[in-house]
Amino acid sequence: MLQYMVEQLNEHLSAYGTILDVTLRSDQSLVEEAEVREVILTFADEETEGKPLATIHLFELEGSCEVEVEVQFTGREDGGSLWLQAQAVVPEVAMTEKRRYVQPGQSAQSEVVLDYHFLAEQPQSEEEAQTLTRTLERFAADLGKLVRLS
Repeated sequence: MLQYMVEQLNEHLSAYGTILDVTLRSDQSLVEEAEVREVILTFADEETEGKPLATIHLFELEGSCEVEVEVQFTGREDGGSLWLQAQAVVPEVAMTEKRRYVQPGQSAQSEVVLDYHFLAEQPQSEEEAQTLTRTLERFAADLGKLVRLS
């Protein structure tokens, strides 16, 4: 399922930007006999300089794949207005603000992260495959809008 999702996302996201990196991570638990497989894709608008980066995490589950995306805006101070713009695109998006201070009242670094997730089921029929394709097309279009927010 992970390979299928990577291929589909590569196809759909190419209309909205560029996948900069693809990483496969496999974690084996020392306590349980469980292995977690994850693919991490880094995605950005065509012009990446000064633009936000999106990190897409694909977690392999039994018969499905969990898709989590984080869009990172470095140097942003106006998280509230950015969040409102993002909610107009993806209503269930969440926001995290991070600030680093070197002295009281003097911000040295700020970052806003928008994130959301959904579950993609392994298609068992042509109809389910078409539904998944429409979901991934909408995801790609929404992500393309989010990485262009200003």
